[in-house]
Amino acid sequence: MRKYIILKDGSGRRTKKRMVNQDEIVEYLKENPCRKESEIFFDIYNFTRDGFDSNKKYADCLRRALYSGKIERKRVKLKGIDNRYYFRYYVPGFEFVK
Repeated sequence: MRKYIILKDGSGRRTKKRMVNQDEIVEYLKENPCRKESEIFFDIYNFTRDGFDSNKKYADCLRRALYSGKIERKRVKLKGIDNRYYFRYYVPGFEFVK
């Protein structure tokens, strides 16, 4: 469920901002396990790291869910793509597939 917050600046203008919450991430990972961080951000929030916007609020929310134990991650190396390792996120108790 998408949540929004309305903020007022000093001149009284109102802006609508997208709220980021852990429950959205957990529900998404239950349906789509074994996702990379960038895939999670794009699929839920339509956010890519290509632009000028900061990913701090998205990354902080993901880290809070990780540290609270709601989600976990595994470090995996994808065969045939490159030599880098990736973190894949999933919900504990749900099947993790490499």
